[in-house]
Amino acid sequence: MADGDSKDSPNIHSSNAGKLRKLFYSKYNVEDFVGKQLYDQRDADSVASNDLYVRQFIRTYESLEDAANRLHETLKWRKELGVNDLCETSFESWRYELGAGFYHNHDKDGRRLFFVKVKLHKKDAADFPMVKKFLAYHFETIYKEEPTKEIVVVFDMSQAGLSNLDMDLIKFVITCFKIYYPTLLGYMLIYEMPWLFNAAWKIIKAWLSPHAIAKIKFVTKSDIQEYINKDQLLEHMGGTDKFVYKYVPSEEREEEENKLKKRVTFAESAKTADGDGSPDSFQSPMGKSFLITVQKTPEMLTCMCILSQLAAETLYSPGKSSKGPGMRKVGIRGTTGKMEPGVDNSFIGRLLTISPAEELEFSTDESGKETFDTICLKNTLPYPIAYKVKTTSPEKYKVRPSFGVAKPGSTVEVFVYLQQGYHNTISKDKFLVMAMEVTTESQDKLAELWKTIPKENIMEHKLRCVQSSKPSQGQGAGVDSSQEENVQTLAQKVDSLMESTRQTQRMLKALGALQLMIMFLLLVGLFLHYQFTPAESANYTSCPGSMW
Repeated sequence: MADGDSKDSPNIHSSNAGKLRKLFYSKYNVEDFVGKQLYDQRDADSVASNDLYVRQFIRTYESLEDAANRLHETLKWRKELGVNDLCETSFESWRYELGAGFYHNHDKDGRRLFFVKVKLHKKDAADFPMVKKFLAYHFETIYKEEPTKEIVVVFDMSQAGLSNLDMDLIKFVITCFKIYYPTLLGYMLIYEMPWLFNAAWKIIKAWLSPHAIAKIKFVTKSDIQEYINKDQLLEHMGGTDKFVYKYVPSEEREEEENKLKKRVTFAESAKTADGDGSPDSFQSPMGKSFLITVQKTPEMLTCMCILSQLAAETLYSPGKSSKGPGMRKVGIRGTTGKMEPGVDNSFIGRLLTISPAEELEFSTDESGKETFDTICLKNTLPYPIAYKVKTTSPEKYKVRPSFGVAKPGSTVEVFVYLQQGYHNTISKDKFLVMAMEVTTESQDKLAELWKTIPKENIMEHKLRCVQSSKPSQGQGAGVDSSQEENVQTLAQKVDSLMESTRQTQRMLKALGALQLMIMFLLLVGLFLHYQFTPAESANYTSCPGSMW
């Protein structure tokens, strides 16, 4: 049930709508507020004539005065935001094309699903007013289409990080369902919330009543089907729906609708004329939405992978050869069939892009000297990712560095050295690359974090080891000499990186202390603000027993 009660008990509130309207008019001078541009005349007309609209503010566990105050706040907000004048063309096309929020499918009880992709949102104070209007437009549109129906908001937090956390936006969404659209929300599903958001949830929880907290469900891939059937669930959430969001501008939708109407056969037209159909039967496939469904073909998947990697630079590891420890080029994951000789591919993981995707190749000759291969870890996310590299045979290999932090947008090269005497024993050896989201680069804290973090929050990827022989002995000496020079160069780079890391750690400690102080002052300021807020405004922002 949504925050209001009118949808489930219309008979109870039908008579109360007139009482609320009478109380509202006695408490607030509507004509005066309209004249002062505090109310929109269209909203004032709805209050006067639409019982359904008035009833949504009535709750059985609250007084009519509380409902009147909520109605007053809603009318002021609608005028301030210009809700009645918002339309599809009120926003730039890129907001729709981004796909951060869209309606698609239904839950088990037939409620419309509104998906919010948290990873696509970036906090921007300058853009926040337009973001509020954009969300209000979505809520207003669905309410006008089906004023007696509820929706389910699905916050898809997979691959989201701290840069996507926006407390102001969360507060706005809560206020929308608490005051402005009290009967619209059925419940919220928080999908795959990263553990880093636990602290934020504790703060949000303090804003909510027990009734509201009960409406928020935390789900994962394993249990989301308790609320949404598999055929209505997106593929990455464990469902079978291969829907891909795409925005279709209104002009193209109208053009497509006209084409469909022209394709109506004479038989279909005759059927409509006989009363078996109606003109409304022929609608655009998109209806009033601006979404279409695209089936993912193998060719499309390959193209999507290529597009996702356009920003990735070509990575090179030391050496001359195009195989093994030589030059390595980051390729595309998802291709089928056998790779061409000398071409490597990349594993695009939830947190890191790992190259090579499947195997480490160690090129050896008869001398049995130490050889190496490179693992490239690219962080394409806007926050740091900690990594760790482990092996099933630690006595055979040296890994430098075996752990660390990949900064946002950076690429880390991990060099794996196969020691002398083990060249013929590596066929069953494997490496495990582990990654997790972090907020610190302190080595001491990272070591403790690896021990305590839940396994489901760690990304893992395995690599197997293979052996290859060098082309000829004549070329061997030159390659060995080149490898020795490269090893020395790499050792110097590692030392330089370690020193840079130590300096960064010292700076982070100082910044951490400063951050704690700022957070403390902010909390004190919020406490004082709410402590000394006039009691009069409490009637508008929090109602006794309110679900929100």
